[in-house]
Amino acid sequence: MPFSVITGLVVTIVIVGASLLGLSVARKWHGDDLQSQHEITDPYSQIVAMLFAVLIGFMVADAMQRFTVAKQTVQQEASSLGNVFRLSNGLPDSNCHKLRELCAQYASEVILDEWPMLAGKQDSMKAWSIYKDLWKQCTEYEPVTQRQSNSQNQLLEAMMSLGDSRRLRIEALHNGLPAVLWAVLIIGGIATIIFTYFFAARSMKVQIVMVGIVSLVVCLNLFLLATYDDPFSGDIMVTPSAFETQLKLFKLEGYEGKITK
Repeated sequence: MPFSVITGLVVTIVIVGASLLGLSVARKWHGDDLQSQHEITDPYSQIVAMLFAVLIGFMVADAMQRFTVAKQTVQQEASSLGNVFRLSNGLPDSNCHKLRELCAQYASEVILDEWPMLAGKQDSMKAWSIYKDLWKQCTEYEPVTQRQSNSQNQLLEAMMSLGDSRRLRIEALHNGLPAVLWAVLIIGGIATIIFTYFFAARSMKVQIVMVGIVSLVVCLNLFLLATYDDPFSGDIMVTPSAFETQLKLFKLEGYEGKITK
């Protein structure tokens, strides 16, 4: 599910408001007893806050790493496609033209059709079909000269890199944080906010500010995690710019076929 900045802002406002409402209720019921319990509640609150900080910090770092890997995978896939396009120069004109046409079709299909599908955890069967045709052109061709044989060997290496990168990109669609871990993080965030209610500052205004800041920080960390958890949806996402660059290079390198954009 795409997680936009607007959604995150609305959720943050609601949670901060709810936490302040909870504070007013807690102070109304037990405000007189809270100050006498500070010596007990302080070490416990530090333990809860530390455990939650370590947990969510680890999750955010893991999500950002997966986002970076997904971006690098897309760049590698596009680069491998460009290598296939350029290595086709070592084949006869008819084979070269067909291979270049398939490369352009693959890039266009990924950009226009498959990329919007990635947000819904889907991939394009047409892109798989074009990928299959690329392999067919590279493997069924029978080289005649040594130059053609060398070109075919390099083409096969480029296709293997393309295939590996494509599979990793599709697998990245299902590498998000499991629902059970989301539940753990949300419960941990709620527990951290509730623990702030066990302190009673002399000034209610000061405590409102402190509780609001704690709630805001918890929400921002969860929002950061949700943003990077799915690299192919939301306002911050991996874009198909690497494939768009390859299409521009195809034109600059003499490809005269039709490119749908």
